[in-house]
Amino acid sequence: MHKLKVYAMIPARFGSTRLKMKNLALIDGKPMISYVINAAKESGVFDKIIVNSEHQIFKSIADRYNIDFYHRPKDLGSSQAKSDSVVANFMNAYPEGDIIVWVNPISPFQTGKEISGVINYFVKNNLD
Repeated sequence: MHKLKVYAMIPARFGSTRLKMKNLALIDGKPMISYVINAAKESGVFDKIIVNSEHQIFKSIADRYNIDFYHRPKDLGSSQAKSDSVVANFMNAYPEGDIIVWVNPISPFQTGKEISGVINYFVKNNLD
């Protein structure tokens, strides 16, 4: 049996409508998205951690944290874009991933232990 490839997809839309640039909002001097990136890294369950955005500003953040960046089409960054379309586009770009995990960039208090617990539960119980 081959080892499953588990990828973290951190979707980061630049054009937030209710709270402008919420993914970049500073908490204790660091952008909110950085807390999620660190939690994903600390979880130890991901073969790749990828920020998925329509805006290049998030590439510099991905580079700073030594993770990957996927530049999705601009239309998938609009407020009308559906989550299913964002995920489908990402999965087409990373077909080798066996498990794609949507890691919410606006949940700065989730921990690496919580993330690994969920992923391990899904794998252990063979959930889709």
